[in-house]
Amino acid sequence: MEKNNKITRREALKEMFFAGVGLVAAGPVLSACGQGGNAAAGTPSDTIPWKEAPEGSKIDTRTWSKIGETLGMLGLGCMRLPSAAGGGGGFGFGGPSDQEAVNAMVDYAIAHGVNYFDTAPVYGDSEVTMGKALSRHPRESYKLATKLSNMAFGRQSPTLDSAKQMFANSLKNLQVEYFDFYLLHNVPTVDEFNIRYRDNGVFDFLLEQKAKGVIRHLGFSYHGNNADLESVLDLYDWDFVQIQLNYADWKDMPSNFGPSTGETSSEYLYDTLTRRGIPVLVMEPVKGGALANVNDAIAGVLRSRHPELTPAGNALTFVGSLPNVMVTLSGMSNMEQLKENVSLFTGFEPFDKKDMDFMQTVADLYKSNIHIPCTACSYCMPCPHGINIPGNFKAFNTASDQLNIPDPERKDKDFNKKKKAFLKLYNELPKAARADACISCNACLPKCPQHIRIPEQLHMISDLVAKL
Repeated sequence: MEKNNKITRREALKEMFFAGVGLVAAGPVLSACGQGGNAAAGTPSDTIPWKEAPEGSKIDTRTWSKIGETLGMLGLGCMRLPSAAGGGGGFGFGGPSDQEAVNAMVDYAIAHGVNYFDTAPVYGDSEVTMGKALSRHPRESYKLATKLSNMAFGRQSPTLDSAKQMFANSLKNLQVEYFDFYLLHNVPTVDEFNIRYRDNGVFDFLLEQKAKGVIRHLGFSYHGNNADLESVLDLYDWDFVQIQLNYADWKDMPSNFGPSTGETSSEYLYDTLTRRGIPVLVMEPVKGGALANVNDAIAGVLRSRHPELTPAGNALTFVGSLPNVMVTLSGMSNMEQLKENVSLFTGFEPFDKKDMDFMQTVADLYKSNIHIPCTACSYCMPCPHGINIPGNFKAFNTASDQLNIPDPERKDKDFNKKKKAFLKLYNELPKAARADACISCNACLPKCPQHIRIPEQLHMISDLVAKL
């Protein structure tokens, strides 16, 4: 059977991507797709100017009749707080949080209308750090969300006593008498819900706390597939649901690296919740930072349509343009990120339908490349053998994003350059933390919300390094 000689949009984008060119090729391709573009090729994202929100200004808000709340469109996700060692810690992996830096970020956020703060017991010292920072402000000036992170991870099923202790610890750590939003953390299926919440009486305890006003709004975070969502929604009249949503995952979330968990897409999850009248809380709007650090070719394509937006700005605007998004959570790790995001949501300008369609063109381009779908959440950590799992995946994905994955089987003219660039990224990891230390103990597998076959991917990276 002969192939149709007419090139598809996806094929054209893939050819453009692997050629490693920016808008020199992108202009004609996107024009053929009905998009157009005339910006300079490959403009680095960090040169895109943005203006800090004026002093005294506030981010845009949305009012939600189902829960009787008015919330800022941007929320501060507290999983990747700045660490004392520099950068974003994430579960304490980068060291203790920098309390002074967090205090300054919280002060700036509240002053500019950010009133939703999201943390969890498993986010290292995040609850304690946020408790210290937020307690300096009037309780009514912010909405606080935390979670019941009673994941079993293959060990003994969670007990009611352990759940009560976690609940009490969160109140103490956060220095509050009630939670505005409380989430059942990472509920993928009804079976998981029953094991962790129903069979042991934990859910009844949570309903008692809600009746007392210690929990104002009850929801859950979802990492399951399309088919299982409805059955979890049927368990209770949920006030809200948190899902992973970004333009790259809108049509399909990568599943080729994980088990056969079924088809998943942000679009389906969002549409299902919207149809049922449930507000959507969004996590991973920039896919763990991946969509903020795209290569120059993709950055140039984005700039062709919205030269005023950084790659992160494009990703956040895509999410904020969806009317049933209650809050867009951004895991900001420094003041610069916070200021840029606050500026974006102050006088927020949503994308129109053509813009939203254009972002799917960009998603096609992004997914033409090989990625391990890791969001650097660090749920898999610590590895019992000392491997920096997110760090290894970041090295691979960074090289892939920059079109620098060397193929030992097919050495192109840039092979040595790619080899040097990839090995430099890999060798920046301490030797004991590299992929080749993996013994496939599989302790990480039940922890990964993305269902990545982690040992297989570590071995893939290790084999690539060995061949190089």
